[in-house]
Amino acid sequence: MHTLSVSRPRKPRSDRRQRVPPALTRGSERVDGISILDEVGGDLGLLLWRSARNVTLWAETPAEQRATLFPGDAARSRTVDLAHADVHPELRGPLSVLTELLARPGEVDLLRLVNACRRIAGWAEHRGELATALEFAQAAALAAPESASLAYAVGRLARRRAEYDRAESWYTRAAVQGRQSSDWRSYALAFSGMGNLHMQRGNYPAARRAHLRCLKVAERQGLLEVVGDAYHDLFAVETEVRTGFEADTLAASAFRAYGPKSPKIYRLAYDISYHWALQGFFTGALRVAQALVPHITEPAMAALLQGVIARAAGGAGRRADFDSAVWEANRILNSGASGEMTARTLLGLAHGAMSLGEWELAGRWASQSQRTASVAKEGRVALEAEALNDAAERRVQMNRSTAAQEHPATTSLVDDFVGALVRKTTLAAV
Repeated sequence: MHTLSVSRPRKPRSDRRQRVPPALTRGSERVDGISILDEVGGDLGLLLWRSARNVTLWAETPAEQRATLFPGDAARSRTVDLAHADVHPELRGPLSVLTELLARPGEVDLLRLVNACRRIAGWAEHRGELATALEFAQAAALAAPESASLAYAVGRLARRRAEYDRAESWYTRAAVQGRQSSDWRSYALAFSGMGNLHMQRGNYPAARRAHLRCLKVAERQGLLEVVGDAYHDLFAVETEVRTGFEADTLAASAFRAYGPKSPKIYRLAYDISYHWALQGFFTGALRVAQALVPHITEPAMAALLQGVIARAAGGAGRRADFDSAVWEANRILNSGASGEMTARTLLGLAHGAMSLGEWELAGRWASQSQRTASVAKEGRVALEAEALNDAAERRVQMNRSTAAQEHPATTSLVDDFVGALVRKTTLAAV
């Protein structure tokens, strides 16, 4: 991994500028962008794949050679394809812009081109089609290679797909570009992304160091929202290493930095409910998680939220809430849209089943979680699922009274925090 300093930067001399490192542009697939066709079927999938390849080819071609890059009838043929394909309304505008690229490759409006790629990436990400989102985010970044923010966006999507080497290369690129261009937000977020990457790998000390670097830069540059992100991410690290209720102070710092109307409080509220479930404060965890259901619609996070509801409901002995969460989680998982959160969702279901004494169900979900986490290279999740599966297979009785018992640390501070989160999630939607 590249080591980057976050000490106060000085304007570099031209002979001391750090070279922008090349980034990995392909995962395990044999043909660039071919994974788009695995996610989007029919004529639309083919249109998207060809469009992403067109932008990438244009970006990789020297400027003086671009004018004659595509055949003369390429734009006309693409227009016909676009007219006959079943194209989502959100995609017609962006795909039309990319069709113009075929007609006038030597006279491209770069801003429109990049924006079209980003709109397609956003559409795909919202649908949980992360391979498609990644290819178009990468096409945008290759078309505008000086942009640190576009490089960061590629790293984030590659990380979500567990393409860790690819993600690290783009995060490193974003950090170098951000420093050179004084884009401090992207510079800080690159470290945030690195920290989240280490979190997925289960390397919590490295994750903590990266998030502390992000926090230092964000505070120095007055990036309040990124300060909130850094505190939030540090809280998530402390949650995973099981530091206990002491981690709540980091969550409170993130809560203050975000402010009451930030949409990020939804994810923070989810992380707090998960943390409290780990601590045995099941009622508070369940109350917050259920309040979030109307506000979290992205499939992967919606599935993960149901996993936490199942875990908390099982711990609190609330069978009806557990069954409802299991049904909804399975609905999302069976739709194939839960993406990278599948292993963690299944782990939540398994924990809830264990608390209710449903050993066979717990073992089945834990086994599925272990297999999924191993494929996604989520080491910590795989280990926890394996341990849970072993416990279920041995039919070792958990201490049922302890499992269903509230954690004694239900102080007024914690109670106030639950109430505040529930109120804030309601206010933020207004």
